[in-house]
Amino acid sequence: MNNERHDNRFWFGFFIGGLLGAILLFFMGTKEGKKTGKVLEEKGKDLLEKRGKELVKQGEEIKEQVVDEIKEKKEDLTDAAAEKLDTALAQIEKLQEQSVETTKHIRQRFFKNTPKRR
Repeated sequence: MNNERHDNRFWFGFFIGGLLGAILLFFMGTKEGKKTGKVLEEKGKDLLEKRGKELVKQGEEIKEQVVDEIKEKKEDLTDAAAEKLDTALAQIEKLQEQSVETTKHIRQRFFKNTPKRR
Protein backbone atom coordinates (compact mmCIF):
# COMPACT_ATOMS: atom_id res chain seq x y z
CA MET A 1 0.00 0.00 0.00
CA ASN A 2 2.87 2.35 0.80
CA ASN A 3 4.46 1.54 -2.58
CA GLU A 4 1.26 2.49 -4.40
CA ARG A 5 1.33 5.94 -2.85
CA HIS A 6 4.95 6.48 -3.94
CA ASP A 7 4.15 5.19 -7.44
CA ASN A 8 1.24 7.60 -7.76
CA ARG A 9 3.41 10.48 -6.63
CA PHE A 10 6.08 9.54 -9.12
CA TRP A 11 3.65 9.41 -12.05
CA PHE A 12 1.97 12.65 -10.97
CA GLY A 13 5.37 14.38 -10.79
CA PHE A 14 6.37 12.88 -14.11
CA PHE A 15 3.16 14.20 -15.72
CA ILE A 16 3.57 17.72 -14.24
CA GLY A 17 7.23 17.83 -15.34
CA GLY A 18 6.29 16.81 -18.88
CA LEU A 19 3.51 19.40 -19.00
CA LEU A 20 5.80 22.19 -17.79
CA GLY A 21 8.47 21.10 -20.29
CA ALA A 22 5.96 21.23 -23.15
CA ILE A 23 4.77 24.70 -22.12
CA LEU A 24 8.36 25.93 -21.85
CA LEU A 25 9.22 24.44 -25.25
CA PHE A 26 6.18 26.15 -26.80
CA PHE A 27 7.02 29.60 -25.39
CA MET A 28 10.74 29.47 -26.07
CA GLY A 29 11.01 27.23 -29.12
CA THR A 30 8.30 28.40 -31.53
CA LYS A 31 7.54 31.71 -33.23
CA GLU A 32 3.92 31.54 -32.10
CA GLY A 33 5.04 30.83 -28.55
CA LYS A 34 7.37 33.83 -28.56
CA LYS A 35 4.59 36.06 -29.91
CA THR A 36 2.18 34.70 -27.31
CA GLY A 37 4.81 35.28 -24.61
CA LYS A 38 5.26 38.90 -25.70
CA VAL A 39 1.48 39.46 -25.73
CA LEU A 40 1.19 37.94 -22.26
CA GLU A 41 4.09 40.06 -21.04
CA GLU A 42 2.50 43.27 -22.37
CA LYS A 43 -0.86 42.38 -20.86
CA GLY A 44 0.84 41.60 -17.57
CA LYS A 45 2.64 44.95 -17.57
CA ASP A 46 -0.61 46.76 -18.39
CA LEU A 47 -2.39 44.91 -15.61
CA LEU A 48 0.39 45.72 -13.13
CA GLU A 49 0.39 49.37 -14.16
CA LYS A 50 -3.39 49.60 -13.82
CA ARG A 51 -3.32 47.87 -10.45
CA GLY A 52 -0.48 50.13 -9.35
CA LYS A 53 -2.52 53.22 -10.20
CA GLU A 54 -5.46 51.81 -8.25
CA LEU A 55 -3.23 51.16 -5.25
CA VAL A 56 -1.82 54.70 -5.41
CA LYS A 57 -5.36 56.10 -5.55
CA GLN A 58 -6.39 53.98 -2.54
CA GLY A 59 -3.28 55.14 -0.70
CA GLU A 60 -4.16 58.78 -1.35
CA GLU A 61 -7.70 58.22 -0.05
CA ILE A 62 -6.38 56.56 3.10
CA LYS A 63 -3.89 59.39 3.56
CA GLU A 64 -6.69 61.97 3.33
CA GLN A 65 -8.76 60.06 5.89
CA VAL A 66 -5.83 59.85 8.29
CA VAL A 67 -5.06 63.56 7.90
CA ASP A 68 -8.71 64.44 8.58
CA GLU A 69 -8.78 62.24 11.67
CA ILE A 70 -5.54 63.75 12.94
CA LYS A 71 -6.95 67.27 12.48
CA GLU A 72 -10.07 66.32 14.43
CA LYS A 73 -8.03 64.77 17.23
CA LYS A 74 -5.74 67.80 17.28
CA GLU A 75 -8.71 70.12 17.70
CA ASP A 76 -10.16 67.93 20.46
CA LEU A 77 -6.83 67.81 22.27
CA THR A 78 -6.34 71.55 21.89
CA ASP A 79 -9.76 72.23 23.36
CA ALA A 80 -9.14 69.83 26.24
CA ALA A 81 -5.71 71.34 26.93
CA ALA A 82 -7.12 74.87 26.87
CA GLU A 83 -9.86 73.84 29.28
CA LYS A 84 -7.36 72.26 31.69
CA LEU A 85 -5.11 75.31 31.44
CA ASP A 86 -8.03 77.61 32.28
CA THR A 87 -8.86 75.43 35.29
CA ALA A 88 -5.23 75.47 36.45
CA LEU A 89 -4.98 79.25 36.06
CA ALA A 90 -8.21 79.70 38.02
CA GLN A 91 -6.75 77.54 40.80
CA ILE A 92 -3.53 79.57 40.78
CA GLU A 93 -5.49 82.83 41.04
CA LYS A 94 -7.51 81.38 43.91
CA LEU A 95 -4.30 80.33 45.71
CA GLN A 96 -2.82 83.80 45.16
CA GLU A 97 -5.89 85.44 46.66
CA GLN A 98 -5.73 83.06 49.62
CA SER A 99 -2.02 83.83 50.04
CA VAL A 100 -2.69 87.56 50.09
CA GLU A 101 -5.42 87.09 52.69
CA THR A 102 -3.22 84.80 54.80
CA THR A 103 -0.35 87.29 54.63
CA LYS A 104 -2.67 90.12 55.74
CA HIS A 105 -3.97 87.98 58.57
CA ILE A 106 -0.44 87.05 59.72
CA ARG A 107 0.70 90.70 59.60
CA GLN A 108 -2.33 91.82 61.56
CA ARG A 109 -1.97 89.12 64.16
CA PHE A 110 1.78 89.04 64.71
CA PHE A 111 3.08 92.38 63.48
CA LYS A 112 0.35 94.86 64.35
CA ASN A 113 2.63 97.03 66.50
CA THR A 114 5.61 96.93 64.13
CA PRO A 115 5.99 100.01 61.91
CA LYS A 116 6.03 99.39 58.16
CA ARG A 117 9.22 100.05 56.21
CA ARG A 118 9.15 102.28 53.23
